[in-house]
Amino acid sequence: MKPKTKNKPFKDWQYEEVNEAFGLVRLRSMPFLENLRNIRLPKAHEYRTVIEKYRIEAIDYIESWNEDEYKFMFISPFFKLVDFVSPYYKVFTQRPLSVKYENDTKTTNGNVEFMLAKGLQMPKKPHFFLQEYKPEKNRDNDPLGQLLIAMVAAQKLNQDDKPIYGIYVNGRNWFIVILEGSNYSTSNPYVVTSEDIFDLFAVLLFFKQEMETLYQQI
Repeated sequence: MKPKTKNKPFKDWQYEEVNEAFGLVRLRSMPFLENLRNIRLPKAHEYRTVIEKYRIEAIDYIESWNEDEYKFMFISPFFKLVDFVSPYYKVFTQRPLSVKYENDTKTTNGNVEFMLAKGLQMPKKPHFFLQEYKPEKNRDNDPLGQLLIAMVAAQKLNQDDKPIYGIYVNGRNWFIVILEGSNYSTSNPYVVTSEDIFDLFAVLLFFKQEMETLYQQI
């Protein structure tokens, strides 16, 4: 008789557990992340004024926002400004994702807060995630672990050799993560109450184009 699968939700994963369960290796850096640090928003970019407005609001309120307020007041309008709209992929939010592992004896699952994927109603081939946006004073879990397990699940479901990209947010600090094969790495934080916010916006614009190219190929 086949053993009954055991469920473990995404929210319960620590990044070390993900490493051990899926044979991942965390590198100090990877060339992709190093290259991101060279991306800058032009001084004359049309959205600099509104991005500065978001930065000032974050300075004033980021310590008092709860998770829903942070999402509604900052993250959603910031991402809307990037305009992740394309005929080749779509934004999906709060969608379930699950995958079996350890010879199908265990299952991990959870709702993904934000991802880019093919499809109209049902996400297919997700390759970019925003997961675990936590307000300034709430750190009762491991946001990297929860993002990483969603990325690993996507990697296994996609069954291709394309990298998986992700972002997790801890208050004013935004971290970019790349998973390629069994290797992954995490960027230094982009601090959205500082001038980093302009670099972060430029990086998101870069990801928008990267996803456009990737989804035309798969």
